Amino acid sequence: MTKRKYILYAMMALCFIGVIFVFAPKVKAADDHIDDHIVINEIYPNPNSGGNEWIEFYNPTSADIDLSAYTIEDGTHKPKTLAGKTIPALSYFVIEKTAGGFSFALNDDGEILILKNAGIVVDQVVYGKWDDETNNPDNNAPVPAQGKSLSRIPNGSDSDNDKSDFRILAPTKDLENVLPVYSNSIIINEILPQPASGSADEFIELYNSGSVEVDLSGWQIDDIASGGSSPYTVPVGTIIIAGGYLSFYNTVDHISLNDSGDSARLIDPNGDVKSEISYGKSNRGQSYSKFGDNWQWTTALTPGGENILTVEIQTPDQDATILTTDISGARSQPDGETVQVTGVVSVTPGKLSSQYFYIQDGNSGIQIYNYGKNFPALQVGDEIQVVGELGSTSNERRIKITQASDISIISTHPPPAPLSTVIDQVGENLEGQYISVIGVVTKTSGSTFYIHGSGEIQVSIREGTGIQKPKMRVGDTVEIAGILSQYGDSYRILPIVQSDVKIIKSSGLAKTGPNIWIYFIISAILSWTTFQILYRKRKS
Repeated sequence: MTKRKYILYAMMALCFIGVIFVFAPKVKAADDHIDDHIVINEIYPNPNSGGNEWIEFYNPTSADIDLSAYTIEDGTHKPKTLAGKTIPALSYFVIEKTAGGFSFALNDDGEILILKNAGIVVDQVVYGKWDDETNNPDNNAPVPAQGKSLSRIPNGSDSDNDKSDFRILAPTKDLENVLPVYSNSIIINEILPQPASGSADEFIELYNSGSVEVDLSGWQIDDIASGGSSPYTVPVGTIIIAGGYLSFYNTVDHISLNDSGDSARLIDPNGDVKSEISYGKSNRGQSYSKFGDNWQWTTALTPGGENILTVEIQTPDQDATILTTDISGARSQPDGETVQVTGVVSVTPGKLSSQYFYIQDGNSGIQIYNYGKNFPALQVGDEIQVVGELGSTSNERRIKITQASDISIISTHPPPAPLSTVIDQVGENLEGQYISVIGVVTKTSGSTFYIHGSGEIQVSIREGTGIQKPKMRVGDTVEIAGILSQYGDSYRILPIVQSDVKIIKSSGLAKTGPNIWIYFIISAILSWTTFQILYRKRKS
């Protein structure tokens, strides 16, 4: 063999090794959310009178970054160049809506901001109700009120989920975003949803269980999340003394508690819910009050004082009828019908929601709902008997119970296995059941993704399940198990445990993680073997 051919083969072997490194993706530690590039760190879209909108960038790296090729744009896609600017390491840069800054307007109720370097997206933030069908609105950051900013917490952290990355805080322009600490000793203690004297006398009472007074300036009182009344902001200078009570009436806070069921929430200025209580149908003239770890209706109204339990004795309704049927039969009944069904628990309360769980029998499944979150201790596989009223929410059937005693545990069985099916067979007949399907990822964003097989369906991972979404990309083949839930006119799968989300075939050619070294070792062995063979032939 000629010397030229020998060199050629050796070079081909080295190139083969190089390809492994060039195309293998760089793997960053899963718990390392401090990014290696500039991030959009704080947004001020709704300034106080006379103020300017602004956007703050942060450089979390150890090197200065030249912004010559960088642009920032909103949903109108009219980029503003950042040329001529440099952000020093671990420093900030703010651009305002002024003559020399950006010209687009940040929408108060929702917007998208895109930071690009030479046309390549470096960072993107979406807040409010913005939905351009390229992102999942469920993962959008919240909308800041006037005079508040949208801030990354921790400072510079980026998990690619805007809802979890951003908090509504007081502006910290050109400074580190820091989450203030607020008292945990303030609780909702008593609520009056249906006063006999009229709605003006509705009240929500707070209690300070701590040993020091607490300044409630900027705290908020609200009813049910994502709906209902507008939140009431506690005025500056409002103090609740240690061991003291403070009541807020409808005439002041304008919080209207629904007679048919609602929630009351206390929210600190960070946006964290410090105390929350939900109730079902209210009793006229009675308050819902806290007694130790429990809540009960009482005829003794005690705003500004310690709760007193006095119970009104009620006569059972002798005319009430209960239809005993299987789950499929119950699903066919009209809303308002009282039914008794038996089924096996497929997911426990708190996994998908604190207010509901699911049961199934051999043929059908259904959601079991309680507004006040009152359930007995349940395990997956428990066979239970449920008595409740049929209802619907967003076109999904449910059985509504009023108290934990509406559920009786009959026996315990192994956890049910998912029913294997195909996407185009998903429908009313499978709603509420634990199913599994195989499909190809068509879209992925945050905790939600879509898969296509014989049809397309959404997969949504709930925080309560503790499931860590695997790194996936469009084109991956996945096997998904979970509860089939209906929302409006569409169906979705809600996984329950980590093993419910499996990638069974990756669409990428490059390998990642520890497997890189396996391919490197194999390549090295093949290259060395080739070298030895060529060398021996040359010697002979």
